[in-house]
Amino acid sequence: MLTVAKNDLVMNNIYDVHLNGGRRKHNPANTNQVITQRMYTRILTELCANRFEWKNLPDSVDPRFLELNLIWRGVAVFYRDQDSDQFFAAQGAGSGATNFMDEPVNFTIISPDRTTTTLRAVPAYDVTPGGDVVKSGDAECVPIYCNYMREPDLDIIDLYAHKLAKLDRSIELTGDNMRKTKIVTTTENERLSMVNVIKQIDEGQPAVFGTQALDMGQVTVLDMGVDPLTLPNLMIARSKLWNECMGLLGINNANQDKKERLVAAEVGANDEQVTATRRISLNARQQAADRINKLFGLDIEVDYFEQPVPVDPAAGEEFTGGSTTSDNQGANANA
Repeated sequence: MLTVAKNDLVMNNIYDVHLNGGRRKHNPANTNQVITQRMYTRILTELCANRFEWKNLPDSVDPRFLELNLIWRGVAVFYRDQDSDQFFAAQGAGSGATNFMDEPVNFTIISPDRTTTTLRAVPAYDVTPGGDVVKSGDAECVPIYCNYMREPDLDIIDLYAHKLAKLDRSIELTGDNMRKTKIVTTTENERLSMVNVIKQIDEGQPAVFGTQALDMGQVTVLDMGVDPLTLPNLMIARSKLWNECMGLLGINNANQDKKERLVAAEVGANDEQVTATRRISLNARQQAADRINKLFGLDIEVDYFEQPVPVDPAAGEEFTGGSTTSDNQGANANA
């Protein structure tokens, strides 16, 4: 067996994991939570990437790649490639100095051929021998930022995927504990018999059979005392956490878990918060679209994508997505 020094970080954390039979055993609990977290990360990323609708983009600009760049990196750089005479929205990062508005003067981008190119992001100016400042060149690219802070939304996605996965795991364990609320202690001789008894119970057998040698007097049962309200409360907590995440991403998240019906004022307050959050990301994109149109003579538009909801005018409801005050009044009257 290979001996490893305690302070050998490379050996301890890379090689020894797979040598000597492996120190890290398979843990189904950790595996399930990792899979659940990865699922939530994918779902939240998909929702985040489909919030905005880009119109009149050149065929060479993929809106999916553009939005994923903004989600993961916080910035994408729109420019015209001189070799192919096509527009691209590529990965990029500010390079060099910044101007007085804290905007990078240059951007280093990754071209379609995977080479790096540095482009000017602001107009260039020169000073003449007479002391006059004259414009010597236009900007060559326009940065598209995810928000005014120029930070990606990945932190929201990662944090809430982790929280939701932990709550999902808690719900799963609570559900299992509600099915198996007791711990059985017995002698080693009776252990196999008790395993078979529990197996029959799990299988839903109409009757549980035991041998004459089964001595129930040697069996001790410890009641775990799982509160039946724990499971619904955890599910409500998960729903509230999901709504909180949707609110931070600017996605409508009216609370549907309330026992009483929603009133128009509550729905209106939620809509105001959602609208304010949407403007955080939308303003940065619209500002970039205006600069692109002015620099390259295009007609690009971007807006928040909303699926139209059909409304029945004869229903007389204040809020079609949930229950309203008028519903309460009608229900009370019928009662």
